[in-house]
Amino acid sequence: MSADEKFASIVSRISSKRNIVVLAGAGISVSCGIPDFRSPGTGLYNTLNYQELGLVNPEDLFDIETFRDDPRPFFRFARNLYPGKIEPSPCHKFLAWLEKKKMLLRVYTQNVDGLEELAGVSKSRVVYAHGSLLHATCMKCGAKYTAQDISGDVMDGRVPMCQRSKARNKKLANKNTATKLPDKPAHNGTLRKRSFQQYSEVDETNTNENEGLCGGVVKPNITFFGEKLAGDVALFLQRDYAKADALIVMGTSLSVAPMAKVVEFLPRDLFRVLINRDIIRPPTSSKADNLSFDVCLLGNCGEENSNDVVQAIKHQITGCFDSDSVIDSPKKLDTFKDTSWLMNQPLDSLILFNGAITDTITDTNTFQKLVVYCDGCKCEIKGFIHCCKTCFDFDLCNDCFPSLSLTHAGGHHEFTVEKD
Repeated sequence: MSADEKFASIVSRISSKRNIVVLAGAGISVSCGIPDFRSPGTGLYNTLNYQELGLVNPEDLFDIETFRDDPRPFFRFARNLYPGKIEPSPCHKFLAWLEKKKMLLRVYTQNVDGLEELAGVSKSRVVYAHGSLLHATCMKCGAKYTAQDISGDVMDGRVPMCQRSKARNKKLANKNTATKLPDKPAHNGTLRKRSFQQYSEVDETNTNENEGLCGGVVKPNITFFGEKLAGDVALFLQRDYAKADALIVMGTSLSVAPMAKVVEFLPRDLFRVLINRDIIRPPTSSKADNLSFDVCLLGNCGEENSNDVVQAIKHQITGCFDSDSVIDSPKKLDTFKDTSWLMNQPLDSLILFNGAITDTITDTNTFQKLVVYCDGCKCEIKGFIHCCKTCFDFDLCNDCFPSLSLTHAGGHHEFTVEKD
């Protein structure tokens, strides 16, 4: 079977699905001008002029403790990310197209740019795993804002301050206590030196205080490193577990926990498709030994041409496919003496497009260090972490485990123990 025949067979299988779950990463927004985090030479952490922003490390840009200490570096940079400045890529439009074809169940995006919705994906179909820049919340009173509300400050590189009246917010804060961030933990779970600036709200909020306004920092509703994922991620994953009939992983290195574990959380017999420039291996655990993708479509993703992977899928389904955009992968792969980059992925599962990277290995078992919060006491877990084997991202500390493990799911769920 030639590569284009095999591709046609794969797309036919994809087009038969009606409840596709998509796990999307930073790679689908790269063509929009938004860099991913970790690509060598081009990733944000490699290119960010963090010293000019007043940071000690590039990772501090999205660190919650650094933001608490001084939000100004983040907002000096945020103008490059905010909705309205950037247009959706063909990848985002592909997701909207899947919904239009009644093939999409849910998009779990690790991105915060909100481009999925701007491309036309229904709000109910998108779960922002790390939050979204489309909305923001006052850290002092819990007042809600939209991206448009604070766009003037953001575009000017200023820290947006809450403009709601104190009298109104006194009642509002009582209703929104849960939206406030947890107390600052003793450390952020890393050993690196962090940025500390002597930031004070006094100068920027003095006028607001005199006018009877709140004056708190308005924080985008995104999950910084050091914060727990929003509860709706686990809620929707558990809801979609039984209904999903395929999983498409696209534009991600699967290197950030816990979203990297979505691949192993969903049913083992699910049809799994990888759309990426290079091969990644799903994170392994006792639950997911030897887990691999059924199909790997490797190449450019999000480019405005027929050689793009998602464009080729659409063209194949609509009957406008140009077979010249696919490289004969079996013949090409036979020329490689070193196939360690395949990471045990079967050769016959690969289709190579222009832009495929076949000489790198992505270590998906090395995650960005995250602070883990207990779902019982809501405090940071240090030491042993008791993880529910059934629920996604449900963790307990040693103190809470004895009692809550008996009441969680009626005591019917098993737990594993991991070391922080």
